[in-house]
Amino acid sequence: MMSTTPANDDLISTIRDLANAGAEVKEIEGTFHLVAPAGYQHIDLTKVIHAVAETPQRKAGTSHLDSMESLSKYLLDQASNTRCYIYADTASRTLTAVLNDHYSDDETPGWRDHRAVYKAELTREFANWLSHSGKAMEQEEFATFLEDNIADIAEPSGETLMAVALTLQAKSEVSFKSHRRLDNGQVQLGYSENVSTTAGADGTLEIPREFAIGLRLFKNGVGYKIRARLKYRLTASKVKFWYELDRAENAIEEAFAGYVASAQATGFTVLMGRP
Repeated sequence: MMSTTPANDDLISTIRDLANAGAEVKEIEGTFHLVAPAGYQHIDLTKVIHAVAETPQRKAGTSHLDSMESLSKYLLDQASNTRCYIYADTASRTLTAVLNDHYSDDETPGWRDHRAVYKAELTREFANWLSHSGKAMEQEEFATFLEDNIADIAEPSGETLMAVALTLQAKSEVSFKSHRRLDNGQVQLGYSENVSTTAGADGTLEIPREFAIGLRLFKNGVGYKIRARLKYRLTASKVKFWYELDRAENAIEEAFAGYVASAQATGFTVLMGRP
């Protein structure tokens, strides 16, 4: 059996001390350092260990909610008034709650990675009206658009604009030659219709200068009434129609302001901006 000499014991002790020194994490003025021999591979076991734990060390992640009621319920269940801020971004129409924000009662920082987000999405109906606002359409195309979306029209009655749409479809082959504004606020278009090769018939078509749509701007939201100006252009005996929604962006901002007020009613601090 081989014996260990005192010299060898000293050498082993020295190697052990060097190994322990290299494996020890050193803190220098708030920075942390670990010295490892060249060629050693670093393996971070943090995620592996956390993955097999019964519960995470702390709450994290982002939840996307589809209604203000769901957002309020989530905050009341998960958030603390001293750590949660709600950021309202008007441009993107989002409410972002940071549940582990920096503490408000002292200087303790938070991780800011536990969030709940609600985005006010436009309804399909309003997005459709918004996308066509200011878009000039041929007579037949405009008539079809009115017919397809007649349920959203609040003023004048749907029957009135439906009659206009049907007339436009029926008079698709006529030549429009004049226009004038009437005392009742409507516009009268004069047209000439060829009913045979030798004779013709003249007629007029009255259309409203304005109308209003009534619909929900946001999904799961309340209804709004938005006025629209109906416009037209006579070119080469043809007429093109379009409409322009009256200050639609203002209506969107007003509707979103209602969501901000609902967020404030939860008791959490609401800040205008982005986290």
